[in-house]
Amino acid sequence: MIVLLYFDWFGTAEELKELDEKVKAACAEADGVDYKGRYAPDNRKYHFVSVFEVESYDKLLEVLLGPKMPPRDYKKLTHGVFEILRGPLE
Repeated sequence: MIVLLYFDWFGTAEELKELDEKVKAACAEADGVDYKGRYAPDNRKYHFVSVFEVESYDKLLEVLLGPKMPPRDYKKLTHGVFEILRGPLE
């Protein structure tokens, strides 16, 4: 399963890099959650999209809402949306 997390970012570039490193580290410690990186979605209204390959959506939420992640700063990460792709289908 592929999960895309589209989001807008209003913090600094350095803060975004720190957040990426924390997400990468938390995913590396979790079973069934592989962080593929942050990309620029030219076909969406969001600034960025984080790409994950996961066993289940619940496992991803455990990582993103877990104690290894910093609390969300609503002034910097104002909103986002998940896109969940089941598969690969055969």
